This record gives sequence, structure tokens and C-alpha cells, in this order.
Amino acid sequence: MRRRLRSLLAAVSLPLVLVGMLLAARPAAAASLTRITGFGTNPTNLNMYLYVPDRVAARPALLVLVHYCSGSASGIFNGNGHDYVTAADRYGYIIVVP
Repeated sequence: MRRRLRSLLAAVSLPLVLVGMLLAARPAAAASLTRITGFGTNPTNLNMYLYVPDRVAARPALLVLVHYCSGSASGIFNGNGHDYVTAADRYGYIIVVP
């Protein structure tokens, strides 16, 4: 009788534990382009942005993604440079966008 009760209790509690774990799990933070300030003297008031993927390689490469003349960091990040962002997510390298 005790063995049967333990089996029943285990069968009922396992799904409850799994549901509790799923509800307690926080959603993953998505990587995004982040503005960096205070990176040294900046007499021309330039902006610098950094993209760090959610999974960074153990020894990540660093890519400086330069925008076209009269372009912007967000323009190249979301436009022609989007393939580099996708590759950074896949291979774990870091992107700096001036």
C-alpha cells in the first residue's frame, strides 16, 4: 500500500514540479545595440555603439562595422550590416559601431 501511494504521489508531483520550473523561468534577454559613453576625450561628440550577442565565444573576435558616408550606426546595423549581426549571433563575436 505504501509503495503504491509513493508511486501515485511521484506521478502527480513530477508534472507540478515541471510546470513550476517553466513558470519561474525568466525570458531570455535579447541582445541589442547599446550606446557607450565615457570612452575617452570626445571633442567632436561622436557616438559609439556596442553589440554583444547573447552567447559570446570564449575568445570573441571584434568587428568594427563602419557606416557609409552620412549614414548612421542604426542604419548600417539594421540595413546592409544586418548579415554581420546575424553572424555575430551565430559565431559569438562582438561588434562596435561608430
